[in-house]
Amino acid sequence: MTSLLDPVVIPGESEFQLPGDGILAPTGGDVPHSFDAACTVCGASRVEGQDWCLECGTAFAAPRGIPGVQTVALAGAFTLLMAGGAVAAGVAAINDTLPPRKTEVKVVAQTADAIPTTPDAVPLTDPVPTDLPPVELLPAPSTTSTPTPVTPVTPVVPKPAHPVIELGPDAASIYDPDDSATSSNEPSYAVGSKATPSWFVTTPAGDTPGVVAPMNVGLNVDLGSAQKVTKLTLTTVTPGFTVTVLGSNTVDPPQSIDDPKWTTLGEAASVDAAALSNTGPQPNKADEPGDKTLLLGLGGRSKKYRNIVLWFTAPPTAGSTVRIAQLKYYG
Repeated sequence: MTSLLDPVVIPGESEFQLPGDGILAPTGGDVPHSFDAACTVCGASRVEGQDWCLECGTAFAAPRGIPGVQTVALAGAFTLLMAGGAVAAGVAAINDTLPPRKTEVKVVAQTADAIPTTPDAVPLTDPVPTDLPPVELLPAPSTTSTPTPVTPVTPVVPKPAHPVIELGPDAASIYDPDDSATSSNEPSYAVGSKATPSWFVTTPAGDTPGVVAPMNVGLNVDLGSAQKVTKLTLTTVTPGFTVTVLGSNTVDPPQSIDDPKWTTLGEAASVDAAALSNTGPQPNKADEPGDKTLLLGLGGRSKKYRNIVLWFTAPPTAGSTVRIAQLKYYG
């Protein structure tokens, strides 16, 4: 096996022997240097040690040396090393044992891109992605204040102190126990809520000229149940008659005006007219002549009555017919 101390033999060259001390002499004088006396571009002459052409400025190449003894020794040592590796590989192949491989792990550090810290490093124009949804602009907040809803308050209408007593369509009827009437029409005309002709009743004229014939006829109203009756209002176009108001708590009105079941509640003379004389019943103080209405207070505050009758005793000034356009009772 060849070692590094054996002499190196190069084909075509004489055998090289190391000195006894093993130190090689300097090789500066052993290697001849080639020198070009002229520029290869412009042909200008040059001197040794000149690196640039003074005419065209071309750089002169460095001189190449011939490998010396050290170079040859190194080449031989490298050849012996390669031969030793080949022998080791052969022995490993014979023994069927491969030398262990040395695994080297290289860690490559990855550094993140530096974040620009100065405003100049931030791009001024940033491209806007095209796949983003459109931005919906919200309406500007209203500057006006929202009024607080106010719950409407239903006004409380106080009930009248004396409400009108509701009457049915068949509440009124003629009251004529002595058969004094010669003609009359529908009694409901006097108490209906709709505009209708007046109710009227007519009695015969007196037998003696200048003597007023007594009426002795009336209009009865059934309230439907016993109730307090405080007053009445009526409208008439036949002024001057006299009327007495009577009340009874019976289911049917008594069949005689003199029956003690009747109670006198009020009286008015010369209705809607001036008094005929200073004697006899006088007009009600609240009754204004010619206004076609009569308001008459009744004494039914403490008792209840079901049947109320208007009893006519003296006919109107113009004749023996009484007309009532509207009649109301109040509780």
